[in-house]
Amino acid sequence: MTAHGVSGPRGVGSAMLDKNVEKLLSEPWGAAKVGVHYTKEVLGSLCEQFSRLEPQARRGALQGTLFMRKGQRSGLNDEVEDLVAVATDDKDQWASLIARALGGLKQRFDLQRLQQDVPAVADALASIREKIQVEGTPDTYRPLEVNVFPSRISHR
Repeated sequence: MTAHGVSGPRGVGSAMLDKNVEKLLSEPWGAAKVGVHYTKEVLGSLCEQFSRLEPQARRGALQGTLFMRKGQRSGLNDEVEDLVAVATDDKDQWASLIARALGGLKQRFDLQRLQQDVPAVADALASIREKIQVEGTPDTYRPLEVNVFPSRISHR
């Protein structure tokens, strides 16, 4: 990764995003590693090249904004808003969802609408519901103490 996260001379046209940055954004917790290094140049490159990034890197680029330091974030609000705007209607449902969350909820949260707008959310919720149906809920499990302690203690 270069000092500014982009390859090539600063301030010249659309600088290419450093391949290491793109790779890191695709890895688990990569957003945390990259986000603390966001600059105007990096965010500008992410905006310009957002659509060509792999879906996981696009999600990571958005999640990286959550790991920016407070002082860093205050100077980059416009660039973060630009990134969120680029991603809001992304073809990747999860990237779009993250962008909407980062953009802030302007109205009351509507889970039904979210499930309609982002089918991946509906799929995830259906999977969770199915797992609950098969395995039960936490209140159907017996506490560990029942198995470890004598019955006289667990009946108190």
